[in-house]
Amino acid sequence: MDFDFYRNFITIAETGNLTAAAKKLSLAQPALSAQVKTMEQYYNIRLLKTARGMRQVELTEAGEAFLRKARKICMLEENLFTEMNNYQEGSAGSLTFSISPGATDFFMHRYLLPFSLRYPDIVYEMHEVDVQTQMKHIEEGIGDFAFANAPLPKKARFKICSSEKEYFYVVYASDNKISFQPQQDLKLLELEGVPLCCNFGSYRLLVNACAGTGFTPAMKFVGTTARAALTFATAGSAAAVVSGSCLQSLPEKMCYRRLAEENLFFEQTLFWEKGAVLSACAEKFLDFYLQNNKDK
Repeated sequence: MDFDFYRNFITIAETGNLTAAAKKLSLAQPALSAQVKTMEQYYNIRLLKTARGMRQVELTEAGEAFLRKARKICMLEENLFTEMNNYQEGSAGSLTFSISPGATDFFMHRYLLPFSLRYPDIVYEMHEVDVQTQMKHIEEGIGDFAFANAPLPKKARFKICSSEKEYFYVVYASDNKISFQPQQDLKLLELEGVPLCCNFGSYRLLVNACAGTGFTPAMKFVGTTARAALTFATAGSAAAVVSGSCLQSLPEKMCYRRLAEENLFFEQTLFWEKGAVLSACAEKFLDFYLQNNKDK
């Protein structure tokens, strides 16, 4: 099957209109319709819902599944083209990572920068996204690896390598408006009544831990990323509960204290597609990562 057929089908799905898609692709609409018919005959399945007078096209259930696979096929083909060009130019390939925003600085300094010095000819791409998007990237073949500093749901879908335990810290503005000025590490019970903020990945852990201690946390803000929680806390109306790797890039005038609860933690997680055949570059990075965590 011609790769252009897959790319053109993606354009049809994104525009939702054969005429608009044909115009965007500089193709005649009958030719584009014929491509769809060819794919439907080849795979023996209906991909689009069409009817007389129907201006917008809709994907069938099979069409939705086909779209996901088409995107993955095109991404793999583009990555292969880039990697072969890199070899031609003397480079060793490419790696794409999806990283939890709060863990970016930690991941860069702990793993990626030292690795890039060892393998200077590899080209890198990084996406800073939440855990749900990381899983989507891996499932759709957009990234080689994802690195999460939040609990990973549905672990069975992926190959996983956990490393360090991430304990929690309470971050607050030095001139906050909630009279929160702890002088030492905190126990969880000391957060009762304190307005708090965190990311979705930590929210359930925090709520469950507080319930086990006998109170419900006064949540002021819950965001997609730890960075959003930290930004909210800069106003001084709440304290942010974030993992330790987030401390490397704190906003100005922010203080922190460790949350001294040994049972409240999650593990940093490197994960990738189960059953995937890793590229030579990916194998090198995985070996490097495991070597750096062999004593953890």
